[in-house]
Amino acid sequence: MGDAVERSLAALDEPMQRALELAWESVRAGSLGIGAVAVRGDGSEVATGRNRLFEHDPGDDVLAGTSLAHAEMNVLAKLKNRRHEHDGLVLHTTLQPCVQCLAAIRLSPVRGVRVLAPDPIFRGIERMRDINTFMAANWPEIEQLAISEWSVLALLFPTHTGVFWSSQLDLWSARLPQLTTLAGRLVASGLVVDHARDDSSVAAIASAIWSELGDGIDEVQALADTHG
Repeated sequence: MGDAVERSLAALDEPMQRALELAWESVRAGSLGIGAVAVRGDGSEVATGRNRLFEHDPGDDVLAGTSLAHAEMNVLAKLKNRRHEHDGLVLHTTLQPCVQCLAAIRLSPVRGVRVLAPDPIFRGIERMRDINTFMAANWPEIEQLAISEWSVLALLFPTHTGVFWSSQLDLWSARLPQLTTLAGRLVASGLVVDHARDDSSVAAIASAIWSELGDGIDEVQALADTHG
């Protein structure tokens, strides 16, 4: 199983692989498990960020411990003003940007967004583009990647955190009942926590539950197919 998982991970582009690693770092630190990476049009990395909502040590993410400490916001906070207008920046994120992050992306030099997993809470949020002509101008091109086991894992990370802390949002659970049940089993077994403590790689935690991630693809695909 390990070799198959490694090959599947390698099939993702390098920025998304890095975003997944950052998401796992976020889980291990007790945050929501979301990662993001900005690259230039030539593929060179500009900035990285991960969710740090529940952390006080900012590392290189200055927004840690605040409500702004989403992965995408931590990336955007590292982009110097007027330095990247001609870089063709593309943001790779493990989870669809929320209303806060999408608005910030619109006001940033990012021109494209690649999304690994849809967000149950913010389906249809891209319609904010149609509020007025200013919002529509320079709107980033947003691409949802094909749903895979990695999309399921990207959603499992914040689902597990929510179940672990008994803070799961009702709409999230209602739209992802199968994944929420899986998260409950993993919280009860301690498997994710054990891997986090052992400093395992993102491939290792994926390998441990790979078949269950595959079982969740249809549910996540159905979510991706909704528009609000």
